[in-house]
Amino acid sequence: MSQQKILIIEDDKEMNEIIYLYLTKSGFKCFQAFDGNDALIQAREYSPDLIILDVQLPGINGINICRILRQETDIPIFFLSCCTEEHDKIKGLEAGGDDYIAKPFSLAELQARVKAALRRRGLPDMPTIRKQCLEFPGLKIDLVKSLVILNGAVIDLPQMEFQLLVRLARNPGWPFTTEQLFSSVWGADSIDTRTVAVHINRLRKKLEQNTDKHEYIITVWGKGYQFNSQL
Repeated sequence: MSQQKILIIEDDKEMNEIIYLYLTKSGFKCFQAFDGNDALIQAREYSPDLIILDVQLPGINGINICRILRQETDIPIFFLSCCTEEHDKIKGLEAGGDDYIAKPFSLAELQARVKAALRRRGLPDMPTIRKQCLEFPGLKIDLVKSLVILNGAVIDLPQMEFQLLVRLARNPGWPFTTEQLFSSVWGADSIDTRTVAVHINRLRKKLEQNTDKHEYIITVWGKGYQFNSQL
C-alpha cells in the first residue's frame, strides 16, 4: 500500500518542521508549504490525501485557500489557528474545513485526528454487513463510490458530511447524540458539538436545495439528530 500523503501549510517554519517530522516518523509522506500561493501549487501538484492548513498565512490566507480547494477536492482539510473564539472556528468550518485545531495543540492528538480522518475516507466504520447503496425517495447514497444522488443529480459532499449522512441514513429513526456523531465520524476523544451542528446545517442545505418534499435529517430536541424513518 502506498504511503498516504499529507500537505502541511504553515508559515511558522519551526512548527511546520515539527509537524513534518512527527507525521513522517508515523509513516506518512509529507510535503511542506509556507505561504498561500505555494500551498495551492503543491496541493494541485501532489494531490495529498489530507491537508493541515494554518489560517493566517502570507499571500492567500487559509480560509480562502480552503474555499478554493473545496471547488476542486473533497479531501479532509484541518485548520490550525491561534484564534480560539467560536466565530473563528465556525468561519473555518463554513469555508469547508473538516476540523479546527487551536494552537497550542498536542502532536499526538493531531496525529490521532489525521489517522481517523484518513481511515474514514473509505467506507465508514459501520456494522459488518454492508449494503452497496442506501435508497430513499429522491435520494440514493452509493457507499462504494462515495456518491450522493439527489433527484437524479450528484451533489458534492466533503467526506465529513458524507460520513455523517451515512451514519444517520444507515439507522433511520435512531436518534444519535452530537457526542456520538462526533466520536464516530471525527474519531477524537475531545468532543466538539458545534462542529457537528455546523456540518449538519451544511448537509441539510445541500439535501433540501432541490426539493421541498422531504426532510431527511430531523432534529430530536434534547437528544441530537436522526434520519427520517417516515420516508
